[in-house]
Amino acid sequence: MRILLAGAAMALIGAASPGDSPTTPVGKASAGKLVHKVEGLTVRVPKQATYFGSERFTLYDVADAEVHVFAEVDARKRMRRLYWVQFESYLPSRPDARYDYGESDRRMNLNGVTTWVRSNPVPTAGPMRPGSDREHVMAILNRAGVAIPPEVMNVRMVQLLDDPKGTGYGRKELMVIYSEDLALSGKNLAELRTDGKLNASWAPIEEALIARAMKAVQVKRR
Repeated sequence: MRILLAGAAMALIGAASPGDSPTTPVGKASAGKLVHKVEGLTVRVPKQATYFGSERFTLYDVADAEVHVFAEVDARKRMRRLYWVQFESYLPSRPDARYDYGESDRRMNLNGVTTWVRSNPVPTAGPMRPGSDREHVMAILNRAGVAIPPEVMNVRMVQLLDDPKGTGYGRKELMVIYSEDLALSGKNLAELRTDGKLNASWAPIEEALIARAMKAVQVKRR
């Protein structure tokens, strides 16, 4: 998976089996809160974040995905902070598929649960993969008239719902992407990159960003 506004990259591509395409979101949102009774989870974000909607879809023909979008916007409806909440699980027609975060992401603790974290700054312009989770999130924001900054910085936080030992492998996940307008950092992408790679200027920004993300998002299990 890549981060906002870049979609989740799935390892397996193929045709879904009949009946593998649910379309009704399970999660129910209210002010600063999303409750998913099937998974027994409540995700909280700051109450000043507006809820802009949800979609449920089959992702790349291999996974059931459900996205919920909260965002903090200014008076001109420009996005300042985004809270992209996603429940995702491989379809029964892909019995051998697994998510793998232990090899690539930082292991952290969010509300007492192993959470796999990755962060980076990215541009938001450019083509989107058809059918991606990013495409669905962008559609929700576009319908609401929310303007996306040209550059953002993101923290992707993943908890595997069927991995109680925290191995980094599983078939069901909760993913929350916390995103901020990069301009809020006082930097732009050009200043954070040298020869196409992130330079030392990014490290202190990244650590503060992750701290804000871990504070802003709370996950409670019943």
